[in-house]
Amino acid sequence: MVQGYKAAGAAPVDLWFPPAWTVHLNNLLMLLAFLVFGAGHAKGSLRRMIRHPQLAGVKIWALAHLLVNGDLASVVLFGGLLAWAVVSMILINKRDGAWMRPPASPLSRDLIHIGVSVALFGGVAMVHNWLGVWPFPG
Repeated sequence: MVQGYKAAGAAPVDLWFPPAWTVHLNNLLMLLAFLVFGAGHAKGSLRRMIRHPQLAGVKIWALAHLLVNGDLASVVLFGGLLAWAVVSMILINKRDGAWMRPPASPLSRDLIHIGVSVALFGGVAMVHNWLGVWPFPG
């Protein structure tokens, strides 16, 4: 997928031109995506609020990337993954029925989860730089 996406960038088809402020919103949403995505494994308080944390994280990730990428290749990639996550949540909910919330957990799990999520966010931002896309303004 990455190679196809990069190849499509050789002759981009622009559908819209995102305003500069969307970079800030993208970064905030990406941090939220890391928090939400990891909630299923962290077994903290956030897990009690979100039935499908990994799919919800993918939805936030895809939406964040759609905000800052207005080309056709981005719409196909990120829009397709957003649609997949939405449909998956609907089908899983339909199949499984009512959700039983997990039991409460100690605050320490939430604090560790936040720290790990921030560190992973920073690491992925550095990988983006290595790939040639600096995710921060300036």
